[in-house]
Amino acid sequence: MSAPREVKTEAVVIRRARLREADRVITLFTRELGKISAVAKGVRKAKARLAGHLELLTHTDVTLARGKNLDTVIGSQTLSPNLSIRNSLERTAYALYFAELVSHFAPEEQANRSLFDLFVESLGNLGEAANAELLSRYFELNLLKNLGYRPELRRCPGCGSELKAQTNYFSPSSGGVLCPDCADVSATYPVSVSALKVMRFILENRYDAVARLKLDPELNLEIASLVRAYIHFHLEKGLRSSAWIDELRTQLQA
Repeated sequence: MSAPREVKTEAVVIRRARLREADRVITLFTRELGKISAVAKGVRKAKARLAGHLELLTHTDVTLARGKNLDTVIGSQTLSPNLSIRNSLERTAYALYFAELVSHFAPEEQANRSLFDLFVESLGNLGEAANAELLSRYFELNLLKNLGYRPELRRCPGCGSELKAQTNYFSPSSGGVLCPDCADVSATYPVSVSALKVMRFILENRYDAVARLKLDPELNLEIASLVRAYIHFHLEKGLRSSAWIDELRTQLQA
């Protein structure tokens, strides 16, 4: 049985690029099709009907005409424009970071409904989050868990022993936290007892529980550094949006 010529699905716009004078290539993370690219014809014209429904970070109901090489957007209806994100430079930076993580980690054309729901939920929560850093840790760790990269935080990957309440060592290449006996301290990152407890809590609880945590800036920064090192290891590069977040944080603290 051949695939349908037209498909309607929920999507979030995660990237856009110009194509010819009036068109764009839109990268969408969709609920039914996974990450795909599609041509949106004429959307750069002043009175384009679809333009407002295909803005970056918009949660939309999109209709696609399936193509051999590239799909074409033939309809789109906004479900949420995420305006509360757009009205804040800091929240925009975090939202673009979430989108960049999805763009790099999600395989092409492989549906992942739980990851899609996590992405949409996190964008919705970002508009109201009292601590965008904490929401970012929740999104990062749960994205990694969803895609099979969950770090081992309870038993040492080296010897299998249960991790004790002491300074342990995070090893991206080992896939988790090593005990002091197994760690090469020159090639790992020290993990405080508090940081380990918080990362476990984030991975084992829903966001409404995680959002009630109160973390001091030092602990926030420690966990951010550990998770970023793990992401960098798997992607083999840093992300532009995370560098922008760091720049904004420095400006706000100045």
